[in-house]
Amino acid sequence: MSATPVRFNSLDELHLEGELDLPGEASAAVVLCHPHPKMGGTMTAPLLLALRDDLVERGWAVLRFNFRGIGNSEGVSSTGELETEDAAGALDLMRERRPDLPLAIAGWSFGGAVAVRVAAHDEAVVACAAIAPAVRAKPGVTDGLPPPESLGMGPPLLIVCGANDRVVEPADCRRWAGAVTAASYREISGANHFFWARYPKLCGTVGDFLDQALDPQR
Repeated sequence: MSATPVRFNSLDELHLEGELDLPGEASAAVVLCHPHPKMGGTMTAPLLLALRDDLVERGWAVLRFNFRGIGNSEGVSSTGELETEDAAGALDLMRERRPDLPLAIAGWSFGGAVAVRVAAHDEAVVACAAIAPAVRAKPGVTDGLPPPESLGMGPPLLIVCGANDRVVEPADCRRWAGAVTAASYREISGANHFFWARYPKLCGTVGDFLDQALDPQR
């Protein structure tokens, strides 16, 4: 699959790089946020590429991008707070390119927490999917997520974890999601944090959730 390279600005005016896949008959658009920058996470993470392939086949326009300080994106990585400026800039780019399409956001691990934070403050986002999001803060690594009651989550939210995850505790995600009215929680048996050998199940779970957010009757 051939993606189109794009450049755009974060909300604080850093120049970031991304790749856009735009199917001919796109019915919606989604921004994907990659895992932890300091642990090798980039927009070309195999899990994100698998998710991209599935979503494009479903008719979603997909924008992946590198957070600040990664690849050819300007700036220096932070523990998540500044990366929300990057994700918000990516959403603005999709709105500019395809203002006619409903817009969602998704992310994995570190990127999952960033996606949730951004979706909670963007009234135009129709859905958010967080794959094994970093719920707990870890000093110098991730800001995690704020308490559910302080977030004010509006759009439908899916949190999906692997039952055998040893990086992000599924129990933490389950408890956090249980306190958010708009959230649903799914757990994939036999899957770890990287979802090796479970890509089809993961992609199906996320894709079905996003499709249903567009058409609740599905």
